[in-house]
Amino acid sequence: IDWGLEGAGSSAITVLPFIAHDQEERWGIYAGRRMQEYLLADQAFERVLYAEKEPATTPYVLKGEIEALYFGGTFTQTRVQVTLRIINRRDGQTRYLSTFSAAAENRGLDLELLTRKYVSAPYPEQVLNGILKDLAREIALRTHAEPSGAQGPE
Repeated sequence: IDWGLEGAGSSAITVLPFIAHDQEERWGIYAGRRMQEYLLADQAFERVLYAEKEPATTPYVLKGEIEALYFGGTFTQTRVQVTLRIINRRDGQTRYLSTFSAAAENRGLDLELLTRKYVSAPYPEQVLNGILKDLAREIALRTHAEPSGAQGPE
């Protein structure tokens, strides 16, 4: 869902801890704090606040869910899936909704024996941070876009 965040860059948003399905609550807090950091770095909104719980007083609220978080170890991939939604508090409508999944593994090669070297998959927080950074960049592109009704130079 992308109902438009044009012009929201001059506004404020509150980031809530992510809901961490089947995971420890600390993962949700970690994801919320990192998302706040990445939105600030990309200047997606003028103000980016973090709150432990609702109610939020900003025009927009970001709610996220960690739907999968799996550390692959040595023989399988690390997998992470995140759903993120931005809600306009004025009308209660979801303005932006995205689900992002990623899987990663590390591979190694022993050049002396020309065999595969078994190495551990990336840690879940590395994959989660990559997803959150990509989502923050995507949100920043949308908040800095001109409103669809605006006319550019002719």
